[in-house]
Amino acid sequence: MKLTKFIIKIFLLAALLVPSACTEIFEESDLNQAPEQELDFEKVFSDYQQYRQFLDYTYLYMPGHLGRMWNSMVSELSDEAEGLGVNVCSPVFNNGAWSGATLPAGTPQANANRELSEMWVNLYKGIRQANMAMENIDKVKNFPTPEIYNRSLGESHFLRAFFYFELIKRWGGVPIFDKSVQLGKDELDIARSSYDDCVKFIVEDCDFAAAKLDIVNAEAETGRATKGAALALKSRVLLYAARPLNNPENDVKKWEAAASAAWDVIKMNQYSLDPDYVNMFFRPNLGTEIIMNRPRPKMNFEQGHIDNSNFWVRFIVPQGYMGWMGTAVTHSFVNLYEASNGYPISNSLSGYDPQNPYTNRDPRLKMTVLYNDRFWYSRKTEFYVGGQDYGSSLINPMGYSIAKFWPEAHQRYKSTSAYLNYIYFRYAEVLLNYAEAANEAYGPEGAYPGASMTARAATTEVRQRVSQVPIPTDISGTKETMRERILNERAIELSFEEQRWYDVLSLKRGTQLFGSANPIEGMKITKKTDGTFLYEPFVHETRIFLNHMHRYPIPNSEIYKSKLLKQNLGWE
Repeated sequence: MKLTKFIIKIFLLAALLVPSACTEIFEESDLNQAPEQELDFEKVFSDYQQYRQFLDYTYLYMPGHLGRMWNSMVSELSDEAEGLGVNVCSPVFNNGAWSGATLPAGTPQANANRELSEMWVNLYKGIRQANMAMENIDKVKNFPTPEIYNRSLGESHFLRAFFYFELIKRWGGVPIFDKSVQLGKDELDIARSSYDDCVKFIVEDCDFAAAKLDIVNAEAETGRATKGAALALKSRVLLYAARPLNNPENDVKKWEAAASAAWDVIKMNQYSLDPDYVNMFFRPNLGTEIIMNRPRPKMNFEQGHIDNSNFWVRFIVPQGYMGWMGTAVTHSFVNLYEASNGYPISNSLSGYDPQNPYTNRDPRLKMTVLYNDRFWYSRKTEFYVGGQDYGSSLINPMGYSIAKFWPEAHQRYKSTSAYLNYIYFRYAEVLLNYAEAANEAYGPEGAYPGASMTARAATTEVRQRVSQVPIPTDISGTKETMRERILNERAIELSFEEQRWYDVLSLKRGTQLFGSANPIEGMKITKKTDGTFLYEPFVHETRIFLNHMHRYPIPNSEIYKSKLLKQNLGWE
């Protein structure tokens, strides 16, 4: 059976030690509680099935849900989206009110802890689990095959690498525990390692995992790490390491290493772009593009959004379609979608008409965003003031909502059900990783030595999938101009997939894009008496993002109990 059906709750000793004790699917909300660890580890690590359950449980510490901050998406922290209503927690970030303090329980703002203090704790729990799985694997004497032994060892190294990257992409260098530790027996108070040392440690784990993991898992094992997942993680790690936040001297060798790592995935010839960009996110399988995901059971629209459940679509759906309108797309982000001729709409060559703003645009605009007066299901959308999708009580003043994770077959209050798997890595990201790194190391027409693909060719391949023209050469002829187009391409292709916020932080562009220099815009739409529309962009919000916010604050609870752990600058 698939990984999600194989992972079993282990709150009690019996859940791991008695095979029939619990067969319920493990829920992500359980990660908000500390699992009971009063286990008889001698028994756990003496039998393959018990060991397998222990290792499978470790996967559940991977962030794997777009609505994991209850009804707020990570996209709301960036310029992609705006959280609406009184129950969202994104204003904590948007107003600059976040800190190392744990937000008080019982308030909507407390859900921000899931990205802050709870994230730190859960990632280190995952690291401890992975370390224990590595250390005790040789105690298990009944592995079915040597191949499964190797795969299990590779999985534990992949998971540890993944958890450490999730830590350093938020907090920078962190303490490294390369073995499990026990209270009262081991030294728990250790200093932070440098960012570069953390990267080195993670890359070593990725390389080890890639050498042990299978290239393809059996269908029944969907959701487990593969060689491609380990190499894709390495690609992402080295790309972040080369970016300005972590590479202030702009050491070109780091860009070369990032290009090499991305090329290692490409040259596997294992992946290709899914021809169906829209429905790729609702596949019952990986298809050709998805490298690793978190499989989820099918759910229908009526089930709405249970805490950290598999389907939270009603929070992104307008009231006119019986949704709860918790997350809206910003006009600021819509402006990033190019004209169909490849020029930014700010360029006079784009032909952009402010009163026909959605005509002749990048095809992905229609594939990912709901905007006014387009057909959706059985009618045209009404985002104009007073329209059904503007709302009557659940107001959406922004003029847009997300279409990307709302399958058309999944109509309101119908029994139709759909998958909405969380994608960790897909091939398009790897191509864009390569394009960015190769451009910085070798220029737009350059390629990693021995590679058959230039930076420009990589971006063209991604764009061709949706019939968007290649980036015009007159606006991308230099490393600097091509850089801007590649980053824009990344924003559009990976929109709302929990990439934009972290990309901008690592690029050290938060003050430029998420702060007062770039107010968040919405689109006010008025329906005129003749049935046409007046489109008026307006400033909805001016957010606060200061330079020190490119790194997260380490939870104060961790700082207070340590003599060696130092807080990130600006958060003291």
